[in-house]
Amino acid sequence: MTNSPTSYRPAQIVLHWVVFAAIWVQWLINEPMKRTIEAMQTGATYAGNDMTMAWVHVGFGSTIFFAVMARLYLRYRFGAPGHAPGTSPTQAKIATIVHWSLYGTLIGIVITGGMTWNGVADLGYVHWLLNIVLFGLITAHAAAAIFNQYVRKDGTLARMIPAIKK
Repeated sequence: MTNSPTSYRPAQIVLHWVVFAAIWVQWLINEPMKRTIEAMQTGATYAGNDMTMAWVHVGFGSTIFFAVMARLYLRYRFGAPGHAPGTSPTQAKIATIVHWSLYGTLIGIVITGGMTWNGVADLGYVHWLLNIVLFGLITAHAAAAIFNQYVRKDGTLARMIPAIKK
């Protein structure tokens, strides 16, 4: 795409925050999922409402997958705004790497989780490692957005939170 849009489409913004919220739900309810997987693998009885919470985890994981795929489609179809004015080539390269790493890591997490849940392969350890990578990427992504918005004052954060003034 040669002409970058000047802002994100409303659907891109909504999907961004859907993924954000779903990730936090996943992190909050990961323990029942781990116990359920262990019970499934050992033939043990599920504890309390662990199976229900595991299905919630599966549902939110599926939501993340479809939201990420929709974001990638919208990015392909309509593009995404370029980097803010004044962004150095090095900063732009790092931002691009972080964004694509977020997409790849999220897809990898869903795939490894789905394969473990469905008994295709026990990729729980890889799933866990990818979650650590995801946490680091999200931290870098959020820190950069806040830095750019409030120190560089370039309107970066306002692109995903329209209520914030540039």
